[in-house]
Amino acid sequence: MFTAKDREKCEQIYDRYYRGRKFHDSLYRDMIRKYLLPGQRVLDAGCGRYLRFCKELSDTASVVGIDLDSVLETDNQAAPFAIRGDVSRLPFPSGHFDMVISRSVVEHLEEPAKVFQEFARVLKPGGRAIIITPNKYDYVSVIAALTPYKVHRSLVSKIFQVSEDDVFPTLYRANTLSAIRRILTAAGLVQKELDTINHYPAYLMFSPMLFRIGILYERITSLAPFRSLRGSILCVFQKPTGSGGLVEGNAQNGGLRGQRVGVS
Repeated sequence: MFTAKDREKCEQIYDRYYRGRKFHDSLYRDMIRKYLLPGQRVLDAGCGRYLRFCKELSDTASVVGIDLDSVLETDNQAAPFAIRGDVSRLPFPSGHFDMVISRSVVEHLEEPAKVFQEFARVLKPGGRAIIITPNKYDYVSVIAALTPYKVHRSLVSKIFQVSEDDVFPTLYRANTLSAIRRILTAAGLVQKELDTINHYPAYLMFSPMLFRIGILYERITSLAPFRSLRGSILCVFQKPTGSGGLVEGNAQNGGLRGQRVGVS
């Protein structure tokens, strides 16, 4: 298990079936770029110690990150900018941001309703929250929920070759299509796009046999009747503008397709 030869074989299988396709971060990035305008203010809620998306977007927008991590890769003398803080108690004035983005954070939240209310508060009227998070019904999420945290932490660390400090407990309290829609709507935001996206079997990269089984699962769940079993949820919700709760455009279900890879 976890041999270099097995991983190399999985990479060869990946090249055969998935080379050139867009996955989790690429789809998330495309969604942000779809709505982001030059010079806008963006909050990366749960930016992580490496401030990845703060760095990527700093050439287009005024971006600040917030995370509980005690070590953030910035001196705040130049972009990227970030502060240590709790996303359920954002230290920013109301109506301050044009966009709030959040990647692989919602699954860890104890009180997602409180966090989404904070997102709505700091957004300007017409501002958007763009969120990507694992789907509770994906097999990876199910296994993570059933596995003791110490074991889950060790396995993810070995599979993705990352520090155990970068693997956090998962709760999945808003991680279905219906739950995230309901809680974001209750926070005062209006649906613009909401769908599940699929993923290649990244968590099975240690075993060629399991990786092939994961490919079959990905093919099946890519069919419309099985969309609720796909890997991640990607959504855009907007703060109403003007009277009567109107937003630009009409709320719709996005026709998103793709995959996920990441650490949760």
